[in-house]
Amino acid sequence: MVKYFSDIFNSTSAILGGMFLTINHLFRAKKGIATLQYPEERWPRPERAIGFDHGSYNVIRSRLHVDIDDCIGCLKCERACPVDCIKIETEKSPSRGEDIKDINHIGITSNSTKKALVVTRFDIDMSECCYCNLCTYPCPEECIFMTGGPNESKHSIDYEFSEPDRTDLIYHFSKPGTKDGLQEMLNNKKVEA
Repeated sequence: MVKYFSDIFNSTSAILGGMFLTINHLFRAKKGIATLQYPEERWPRPERAIGFDHGSYNVIRSRLHVDIDDCIGCLKCERACPVDCIKIETEKSPSRGEDIKDINHIGITSNSTKKALVVTRFDIDMSECCYCNLCTYPCPEECIFMTGGPNESKHSIDYEFSEPDRTDLIYHFSKPGTKDGLQEMLNNKKVEA
């Protein structure tokens, strides 16, 4: 019987102690300590520099970016991705004798490599990406990279990539977009010539 009443006393005192702390915090809370109204108000950016040294590496979550003009369609990044968030489709040169560089000047990369394939689809689903950076290492042209960090000169750091719709996290990097888009582009080139 004594244990029963001591349990009731301990429970009541614990609840009242928690309520006292909550009410005390409510009246003594500092301004700006509550939740931000997200789209209108944002937390300030961290001030630490991003660089090669992991000690100074910031915790900003980057995203993948592709310089599609330098992509040769080797599919190495797609094969290296452990979660299959990269989808690439390629097509051979439009005709045997015709060089790809005639199509919007996309036949030579910035490293002077001639392209043998046209990338018709290069999609990255950042909602599936695990930010492991494994896809960036096998790329022979170094056209896929994480934003920020050592690549800050290539692409500026953007702090937030949040989207209200999940489908907006799928980034489409290819210029033709689809096989129909490639065929339409080829037809336009023939009309101009």
